[in-house]
Amino acid sequence: MLAQKDKASSSSASPILAAAYALLIVYGSLYPFSGWLPAEDMLAFLTAPWPRYIIRSDIITNILIYLPMGLLVARALRYRLRPGAAVIAATALCLLLSLTMESLQALLPERVSSLLDLLLNGLGGLGGALLARLTVNPPGPLRRLAALRRAWFLPGRAMDLGLVALGLWALAQLTPLLLSLDTDNLRKGLLPLWTPGFPSLFNWPQLTAYACTITGLGLFGTILARAEKNTALPFIGFVSVVLLVKILVMGRYLALETALGAAIGMVLTVVLCPAPKPFRFAAGGLALLAGFALAELEPATGVIFKPLQPFNWIPFQGQMHNLAGFSEILSLFWPFLALGCLGAFATRPNRRRRMAFIGGLLVLAFMFLLEWQQQTIPGRNADITDVLLALAGWSLPWWWRIHTSRGEPHGQPGRTHP
Repeated sequence: MLAQKDKASSSSASPILAAAYALLIVYGSLYPFSGWLPAEDMLAFLTAPWPRYIIRSDIITNILIYLPMGLLVARALRYRLRPGAAVIAATALCLLLSLTMESLQALLPERVSSLLDLLLNGLGGLGGALLARLTVNPPGPLRRLAALRRAWFLPGRAMDLGLVALGLWALAQLTPLLLSLDTDNLRKGLLPLWTPGFPSLFNWPQLTAYACTITGLGLFGTILARAEKNTALPFIGFVSVVLLVKILVMGRYLALETALGAAIGMVLTVVLCPAPKPFRFAAGGLALLAGFALAELEPATGVIFKPLQPFNWIPFQGQMHNLAGFSEILSLFWPFLALGCLGAFATRPNRRRRMAFIGGLLVLAFMFLLEWQQQTIPGRNADITDVLLALAGWSLPWWWRIHTSRGEPHGQPGRTHP
């Protein structure tokens, strides 16, 4: 019965998410929707010469943009088509969407259509579809990983969403995903560790923000874990590996403030792990919120003064088509996804809709005030995108929790506190 319910809820939820994501792709591909000009041949880019210069960050960006699309479409088709056919259909739909966008971009003077972009988008769609296929009938290593997930964490798709939040934190730390073992890159990545004055005097707010974030992340992990499992040591290993790999990422470095803040956060996680679950719910949520607010209110590095900047009301204007923008989106989305999971887990089923609405209003007010304040902070830009991403992160777990719990009898694990 529960398996059939999960199957029905998953098959109905995935098309909605796929459609919403497709609208985001259309928005990002055709922005600013102005200055349209006629084109003799909208498909001329298919036979145009290959680009003279190919930038690795552009390759990764084009693949990453369509990877979720392929994943969501393949999951939407998984109960309607055979696995192989679902992969082919999802890849074809991604290619069709990309072809449409590239063709329409030929009418926009500010955009450039490219066969390479089309192929990379299709590759991203194929990768997402294959990832969805692997979740249905995983190979040996993934089956062992799934067994570890069942052994260590509570069951249910809502808990899977919480684990996604943990993964998005790691991805935000490692973007732009360009790893290099070059000596110069390693030296730059490690230099701030033994140079406290790099790039300025020691940054105590940054240390505090990171300590709060890691503490909240660790307590959030204990909420997802089974009661008999001690997740403190695995969490320390997880954070340590992410920070060590971060040193290898081009353009990223491990600051002394980050390392000390992470160490403090891991110690606090170990100390607070045995605390009662209600305390861990509250402390974890407050720590995540405090870490996010402190990071957002911190002046940008190396900026002494800037005049008052106008509030940007155009969503995703500064995050389009670059890996830095992708990292910013992840950094804004994952904390509120985790906060939404905590709220949805802690609320009784008959109160979820009301609490989701009230919490959404509070998130909206909190983020708007935070962004408005950024107009006066050196190096910061007030952006409506941040408000929308926070609201989306908060709302998704509630919608997912309400959606997947329909039809469950009272007393089932999906209807009670985790």
